[in-house]
Amino acid sequence: MKYTYNPEDNDKDEDQNSNIGDETGASDRSGESQITSLGINQNMEAVLAYVLGWVTGVAFLLIEKENKFVRFHAMQSIAVFVPITIASFILGFIPVIGAVFSTLLSIFGLFLWLFLMFQAITGSRYKVPYAGDFAEKQLMNMGTK
Repeated sequence: MKYTYNPEDNDKDEDQNSNIGDETGASDRSGESQITSLGINQNMEAVLAYVLGWVTGVAFLLIEKENKFVRFHAMQSIAVFVPITIASFILGFIPVIGAVFSTLLSIFGLFLWLFLMFQAITGSRYKVPYAGDFAEKQLMNMGTK
């Protein structure tokens, strides 16, 4: 069976999908890719904000001034990975038990890092408990949300 493209079919699909979303009929477009002020896909730029933990979070927070999605992920990267880095550093000074907890914290940090990059690439604005709320508050204080 051969399929032929009919533009009217596409219009019907759009009409049927226009009510997907919340009760107001507004569609959730957070998963759609947009180009940022740096000329990069916003999802990819959000992933890059996590690549080197809080370091790239700071870099993208300073560089990206317009895209709220990227700024959120950059601030969340800082809010998540600065405490993990500090805790791991402090635990390194405690003999034996500190090394064990530091290793466990590093493993947790690795899985959280991978999870957050996956969420960013899929266009999700996933909020880590406490850190995500903190990131949003900081962005609101900076004049961005």
